Amino acid sequence: MLGLIKKSARLRSLMWTLRSLLHLQAVSSDETLHRLRRIAECTPNHSPGVFAFPWGLVRYVDAGQLSAQFEEIFIQRQYAFTTDSAEPVIVDCGGNVGLSAIWFKLNYPSCHLAVYEADPVLVEILTDNLRHGRIAGVTVHGQAVWTADVTVPFNQTGDDSGSIISAGPTKVSAIDLATRLPLRVDLLKMDIEGAEYSVLDRLCATGAIARVQRLVCEFHVSRDQTDAMLRTLTALRENGMEVSFHAAPQSWLGQADSISPFEFVGKKHVLMEVFAWRATCAAWSTPTP
Repeated sequence: MLGLIKKSARLRSLMWTLRSLLHLQAVSSDETLHRLRRIAECTPNHSPGVFAFPWGLVRYVDAGQLSAQFEEIFIQRQYAFTTDSAEPVIVDCGGNVGLSAIWFKLNYPSCHLAVYEADPVLVEILTDNLRHGRIAGVTVHGQAVWTADVTVPFNQTGDDSGSIISAGPTKVSAIDLATRLPLRVDLLKMDIEGAEYSVLDRLCATGAIARVQRLVCEFHVSRDQTDAMLRTLTALRENGMEVSFHAAPQSWLGQADSISPFEFVGKKHVLMEVFAWRATCAAWSTPTP
């Protein structure tokens, strides 16, 4: 049986490769992911390009990152959420090249969507991708989300790892998210490369988190940030939110100073996706694409 499954997978892969060579449109998300992975395998890191999705052409800055984002957002559907609103309000912090914004508008077409992206190069690409995909009704802010309306030092990497750091060579405009949130936010999505602790702590301290019904946030948990992570999760709980998460050690986050006694962990830091929601939120149901 295992042999038949492997043979079937190989035949499917060969068929998808042939369809790609014939420039035929992918007919499923799995076939699209297959093509993205093949491009990533054959392309040097940080090589820009254009990929044809069913909704239109998408410019990217790194094929491997585009492949990973597509798998997480479109295959695993990590941002899918329930809502009792016909026009949910979504705030997307860390828009990158726009895949998350496109997914939100394809799955919640009547949503009110605001996207924040700090890297000016990515803002241009994101805006182009929305236009090429004819994705309307999205407000794009070329700013970092932070704890004050200031200019912050930024490490502009040109990909999905740009971050606010004390010695950042680039200066970008930042906003105090706690003062900019709408009165009700059906989903707050945050992927802001390490700034999540400061931003979430301020949302909780100011009470602005009360406007947020659901939260999906990527946490970068290095060993020296374990206490900060626990404090932030506790603050979310104290502000009336249920919390769940998915986490795994990731070597690309860097290496800890000391090795753990567990082979699976070693010196790796942890990437954690945190899901938080209010107990009054509706029970799960699949949104209509």
